[in-house]
Amino acid sequence: MDTTSARLEMSESIVNVSKALVAAQADVGTALKNQENSHFKSQYADLNSVLEVAKPALALHGLGLIQCPGQSEGTVTMTTLLMHESGEWILLPPASIPLQAQTAHGYGSAISYLRRYTAQAALGISVGSEDDDGNKATAEAPKRRSRANGSAKSQESKEVETLIGELVALKRKVKDKTLREAAVKAIEKADPAQLRKGIAVLTAHIEEKAA
Repeated sequence: MDTTSARLEMSESIVNVSKALVAAQADVGTALKNQENSHFKSQYADLNSVLEVAKPALALHGLGLIQCPGQSEGTVTMTTLLMHESGEWILLPPASIPLQAQTAHGYGSAISYLRRYTAQAALGISVGSEDDDGNKATAEAPKRRSRANGSAKSQESKEVETLIGELVALKRKVKDKTLREAAVKAIEKADPAQLRKGIAVLTAHIEEKAA
């Protein structure tokens, strides 16, 4: 993967976006390896896995991520923009990879590859060990589910996502500041036990108010 420019572009002030980005990078989790590279027999974190840990941290700190693909002379490019709710922004240098498979699948695979690697770079997202899926942009081999360990982690990740959704929905119904802050902390930790506890506390509070 190459960069066509080595220079960052940014808004006139980046005070707010810088603080938010530092906080988001501290909160972002580790992307789970949920797919298998059939050629190299290795596991990797796909785009969904990367965004799954990125979006909660971005939303929590008022950040947005925009990724725009492009194509030029057999090369696929990706431009990544980090925005803050204050209006400040940071534009990352565009990244690119050669497009060897001139097919819709090859183009889509190249876009997915660039999106996940530029998102990982922008937010400092770790996958725990070396991610070795560089061939995916040109390979025609189908994706496979990762094996037992990867599948278990994927199921746990889905459970956490479901629990976070339930807790967020309940938090919207609660006005108590202390309870709302406790819910935010549980969401940040993304621990299933803490999330269940938070759901139970908010549910009891809502039922008590309704009685």
